[in-house]
This record gives sequence, C-alpha cells and structure tokens, in this order.
Amino acid sequence: MTLNMIIRSIKCISNLELNLPLEKGLYAITGENGSGKSTVITCASSAFFNMKMVDYFGKTEPDSKIEFHLNGENKIYEKRQNPNTWGSFDHLGLKGFYEGSLIYGNRFRNTSYSNLKKLEFIDSNSLTNAPDYILHNLGFILHNNKNYYEKLYIAKKNQLEKEKRIFLNSDLFYYERNGKKISQFHMSTGENLLISILNSLLIRNNDRSDKSVPCLILLDEIEMALHPSSLKRLVAFLGEEAKKYNYAIYFSTHSIEIISAINPDNIFFLKRHIDNSLEIINPCYPAYATRMLYDQNGYDYVILVEDDLAKAIVQRILKDNALLANKLVHVLPSGGFSNVIDLGNEVVNSNLIGKISSILIILDGDVKQEAEAYIEKNHLTNNIPINYLPIESLEKFFKKNLIDNVDKNLFHFLNDYLFQRRSLDEITHEYQNSGDDKNDSNGKKFYNHIDAELRASGKTRIEIVDLVVDYLMKNNSPELKKIVDFLKKKFLIL
Repeated sequence: MTLNMIIRSIKCISNLELNLPLEKGLYAITGENGSGKSTVITCASSAFFNMKMVDYFGKTEPDSKIEFHLNGENKIYEKRQNPNTWGSFDHLGLKGFYEGSLIYGNRFRNTSYSNLKKLEFIDSNSLTNAPDYILHNLGFILHNNKNYYEKLYIAKKNQLEKEKRIFLNSDLFYYERNGKKISQFHMSTGENLLISILNSLLIRNNDRSDKSVPCLILLDEIEMALHPSSLKRLVAFLGEEAKKYNYAIYFSTHSIEIISAINPDNIFFLKRHIDNSLEIINPCYPAYATRMLYDQNGYDYVILVEDDLAKAIVQRILKDNALLANKLVHVLPSGGFSNVIDLGNEVVNSNLIGKISSILIILDGDVKQEAEAYIEKNHLTNNIPINYLPIESLEKFFKKNLIDNVDKNLFHFLNDYLFQRRSLDEITHEYQNSGDDKNDSNGKKFYNHIDAELRASGKTRIEIVDLVVDYLMKNNSPELKKIVDFLKKKFLIL
C-alpha cells in the first residue's frame, strides 16, 4: 500500500511527487541541509489531520497545495478563498501522528513563563500516575534501565483548567527521581521529546483494534535531542512497535544511527540540484546518504585489491556497468595478496568498518592457488567473498606483455600515447642490455625503466594505469565479464 503525495509551492519545494509506502517498518527521508526533508514530513502529516498551514510554513503562494491519493481516495489540502486559511473536507482512512521539529514539536506546546511559575507549586492531588509503558520505556531508551525513573505523573489538562485556572495545550508530565518531582518544563530536551513520542504511541496503540487500517508515524529530526546510544535504542524500540502494531514510521533525519538501521529500499534521499530541482534517490544505501551529508569515511561496500592497477580496473568496471548508483564504494589497494587477506580478516573480526558496510576481496589472477593455500593454512573462516582479476600486478603485466610475449597492439598503443620523448623500443632494449632481465620474474626491474621515463617526461603512474585499463576494457575479455557478474551478484543487481 502506497500513499501518493504531490507538493506544490511549499517553502523550498516548487513541485515534488513522492510515493510513501505504508507497509509496517522504518523509513527515512534524508538529504543535505535545506533539501526539504522536514518540509516533506510536515506536508505528509496533513494526510491525517488539517494543520494551520501558516503556523508551519509561514506565508505561502496562491497556488500552494498538498495532494494525496490512497486506494482510490483523494485528498487535496489547499488554500480556500480566504488566503490565510487552508482546508480539506476529504478523508483517506489513514491514522497517524506527527512529532515536529524543535520549533513546532508537541514537547514545547505548553511552554510559557506564566504557566511555568504556576506549575512549580502544583500539589500532588492534581497528579495521577502515568502508564508504566511510558515510565519504563523512557528509562530504558534514555538510560538503558527501565527502572531509572521512580515515578511518572500526569497533570491532566482539563483538571488544571477547572481547578487551577491553568490553561495548557496538552497534559503535562512530571517524573520523580531521588524523591524530587521534576516538571516537564525542567526536563531535558530528550526527556521532553521521548515522553511526547511515547504518549502519542500509547494513544495509537490503544486505538489499533483494526490493524489493517494504515498508520503513519512521522518524526522530524529527533536526533537533535538524543545521545547516539539512546537513539539506537529508540530506533530498535520503534522497529518492534512497527511490527507489532502495523506502523509505517518515517524519520526526517541526517543521523547515521538512524539511517544505518534502515533497509536501503526504505531510504529516500532528497538531492537538490544546482537549478534548485529535487531528485528522489530510492533505494539509497546508508553510507551513500551519510557521506553526502557528513563527508565521512563510511561506505556501503569496501573492495580490497592488491595494487592501483587492480583498483583502476575495478573502478572502471563499476562505472561502465552502472554499479555505483545510489551506493558508495571504496576500492582500497592493500599490497600483496597476503596483506589483502590479512586486512580483510582484521576488518571483519574487529568490525572496523561497521555493520553498514560489506567487504569484498578481488585479487590478481596469478595468485589464486597461493591465496587459497594461505587461507587454508591460516584457518581463515570469515567468509569474505573473493574473486580474481584476469591480470597480474602492473609490473608483471608489463613484463609478460611487453617482454616475454609481446602484445603488439598493446605495445603500439602505449608507445603512441605515452612514450614520445623516448620510444618504448628504446626502453625495452635498454632493459635487456642492462642485464636487468635476469631474475626479474615479478617485473619490478623492468618497471623501474618505465617509471624512470615517465618521471623524465613529467608523467605519472596513474596515466599509464589509465591507458592499460582503457586497453583492457576495449578488448572486453571473458575474464573481465566474470568480475562484472561477481560484482553484480554481490551488489544484488542480478
């Protein structure tokens, strides 16, 4: 079941259509600052209640509108003839609640200095015990201890109005710890936030006699009030509530703790382009999203290879086969095959890259037997997927194809594009005449001659690597196709 939402001329969003799944689970609306994620969440809330639009969005344009379509039913929330009022008489049969930002959140609705003074002196007769659901989950999520708070009380809105002439927008909470009562006015931002969410959830839970009715829970930037450890416990808790009560819970967020806990299919990344247009990237891998926001070194996939030629080949394969869409991949050269295997083993055993990243190993094609023997000898059982390139190291590749068994096409290709100061013929003959061709099975001595010429010409290893990769890709060997199929399978493309 999907809620189709169309937003027109609301704040920074000129025109956006988004399909929001309503199946139970956790979802994320994410994007860089100013991309419009909070606006999307706020607009979505008007699917189940009619807000005072001017309070949330300020002055809006004459053509501002939010349109919904669900199971053949439609709801259009737009300006009436009076430009300061909004309304809709349509209903979608959709339930939910919205916990807004710091400015518009329910947790601050009662804040006023006059109320603050009056409520400091409230007597116990005006308080009733709050449900254990709120008390215990408040303690568990914030402090990993469901008994952290001794008591939790509610001051009922209607009772305070009648008996104390104190006018509130909602019920007020107090907790007791070490014998002292603390009103909601003096609670931390995190405590205020969580009490508001738990109270709203409890109301919804008690109203779920028919769980087939979709229920949309919208939470805007809750990470601003919570410690990362508390945030992780809240996300886990909400995941269980979503399963139990059939909730679709959406976070507007840029938190790695939240995003990393959500399936890529349920992450919607709002990318704002230079022309101010919005693109929705879905599915979106967690590290791709958080990298765009934080520029931090987290990746959806880390591929360990031996050297820069292997790195360049793998990167080209990823690019040419469109395997980088909506995911962040880091290809890391790590030295010889044993170094690669050891690093992979350490990364997995020590969880160095976190749960959001997957690790793969792609080794040079000439070390397969040695690598398998090394893994068996060292009893490595981390199950890291391993595959092999159809080439050796760059040094071995040159020795094999330019000296031992000359690939004429490759020879002319490199000579024409790279060796213009001194020809490749001169360099190969220099190598042989120097005697360096003796005992040079790994090709390092031959490569030293090539490298010296590159430096003298003001060129770099990167340039020659790029040319070799171009050549290999143009030849499109069957061995390269095996690597393409391997990566597609591991990236779940097939």
